[in-house]
Amino acid sequence: MTIEFGKPSTPIAADKVPALTIQVDSESIRDYLALSDKLPLLVLFEQEGDPTSSAILATLKNLTEKAAGRILTLVVDAIKSPELAKAFEISQVPCLVGLLKGQPAPLFVGDQPAEQVQLIIDRVLQVGQENGLMGTVVVAEADKEPELSPTHKQAFEAIEQGDYTSAQALYEKALVEKPNDQMAEAGLAQVKLLIRLEGKDLAALVSSTTSDEKTVLDRVDALIATGSASVAFDQLLAVFEKTPKQDRENLRLRFVELFLVVGNEDEAVVRARKSLSLLLF
Repeated sequence: MTIEFGKPSTPIAADKVPALTIQVDSESIRDYLALSDKLPLLVLFEQEGDPTSSAILATLKNLTEKAAGRILTLVVDAIKSPELAKAFEISQVPCLVGLLKGQPAPLFVGDQPAEQVQLIIDRVLQVGQENGLMGTVVVAEADKEPELSPTHKQAFEAIEQGDYTSAQALYEKALVEKPNDQMAEAGLAQVKLLIRLEGKDLAALVSSTTSDEKTVLDRVDALIATGSASVAFDQLLAVFEKTPKQDRENLRLRFVELFLVVGNEDEAVVRARKSLSLLLF
């Protein structure tokens, strides 16, 4: 088999991909086609539930891993993506196609022993190297959750056991250990809310119409806890507005806590913060 693709190019640095063998369709394949300008791609057309397709796919996965990022395999279900099968002129599955610099080249149809598939991959890699396709891909690691400190873990355990007082003390300890710890600040705000609401009837608070400041603050807490942040902030803003400036600090701190509970990116928080700023200055 002879495949010729242009002139050699400069070796390309590694690109990140979610895996070395990737299932694609007519939309997602577009995310990877440009990589054929950097390294050889294999495109396997298969059919779900077809034993021969499954066997070839398993072989290709194994050999693609052995190539250690020098080749990328894309897998297309020919039945689910008939437009791709038509574009690549596929009439039978399984069928393997090489893709170098955007140009497809049929490699084989039907079942093949692993040894033969390996020889074909070696030849594709050789042709790719001769034409400057010496780029590589690496599997991008998924973002990992930050490791919790022992203090944070103890605080979570205390919350799960309903011991909110201990959880508050632990979050305060975490802030001593690491000032400006945003997770501890949010955790402390949430625990304070839980302590204030402990033993109270949330439904009764939400439906109450009493307008004294203590009841309104309790109602605001209940509204936050039941997912009605916009209404809660509107009521808290109304209290803040009619409170003399010299007496507003505790209310301002309550806003800060509740913003942390709801989340700074929440639209209700963004709107309430803007309104609060107008009242402050």
